[in-house]
Amino acid sequence: MIPLLLAVTVAGAPAVLAAPAQAAAGANLYFVQGLPGRTLDISIDGRQVATGVAGAKLIGPFGVAAGKRTITARQGGKVVIQRDVTAGSGASLDVVIHQPVSPTGNPLITTYANNLNAVPKDKAGLRVAHDAAVGPADIRVNGQVLFANVANGESLDAVVPAGTYKVDIVPAGATSPVVLGPLDLPVKAGYLTRVFAIGAPSLKTMTVALGTIKVPATGSDKPKLVNTGTGGQAAELDQARNSAESNESGLWVVVFLAGMLAAMVTVRKVAGKRVRR
Repeated sequence: MIPLLLAVTVAGAPAVLAAPAQAAAGANLYFVQGLPGRTLDISIDGRQVATGVAGAKLIGPFGVAAGKRTITARQGGKVVIQRDVTAGSGASLDVVIHQPVSPTGNPLITTYANNLNAVPKDKAGLRVAHDAAVGPADIRVNGQVLFANVANGESLDAVVPAGTYKVDIVPAGATSPVVLGPLDLPVKAGYLTRVFAIGAPSLKTMTVALGTIKVPATGSDKPKLVNTGTGGQAAELDQARNSAESNESGLWVVVFLAGMLAAMVTVRKVAGKRVRR
C-alpha cells in the first residue's frame, strides 16, 4: 500500500495572470489541472488567465460574466481541449480538465458547482469528485468495504465534523491491489473542502488535487447531511441519515467514505457536466 498525506494543491508555480476574488453580477471559476505529467496554459474566452499549470494544481477564482464561457487549455501552443461551460449568476464553479476512463483517451472537461451555504460551527463542507482513469472500485475503512462499485464522474456534497479521515481504495470486488492510500484527509471547520482524484494507476500517476473555500458559519453544532451528489449512494446515505440519532459518529464516517469513493474511481459520467474533445 502507498501511504499518502493530502496537502492543499493550490496555485503556486503557475503564473496566474488575473484572479479577482469576486465577479460583479457574474460568476467565479476555478480550474483543476487533472492531467499529470502535462503543463497547461488556460484561457477564458480567448484571454489567457494562467500559464504553466502543472498536474494536480487548483487555481482561481477567476471572475467572469455569467453565461456561456469558452475554456481553452493549451500545451506548447497546441490546443489540448476547448469547450464551452455555462456559469449562472453568482455561481462558484470548478472546471476540471482530466483524463477519461482510458488513460490514452482524449481529455475531458467536467464542471462541479460549489455549495457555499453556511455550515454549523465545528463542521465543514465536503465535496468530492472523481476524475481519474480507473475502473470501478470499492472504498474501505479499517479493511472493511463500506461502499462498492462506485463509478466515474460521480460527486457528493456533505456537511461533516471537522477532522482527519483515513481511507483506501481497491478494485471493485477485490482486496488488492490498493489503488490509492491509505490516505489521510484533513477537513477544516468553516471551509468547503473539494477533493478531486486524478491520474491513472496504470501509469503510476494517481493523485489528488485539493482546494478549500471559506464558507459562513451558523451557531448550531448539530450535524447535517446535504446529499446533493449523484454517486449512486442515495439509498445508503438515506439509511445512514435515518440512523443518525443512534449512531451519529458512524454516520459521518459513512458520508465521507461515500464521497471519497465517488471522487476516486471512474467508469461513467453521471454528475456535473462533462464534454469530450
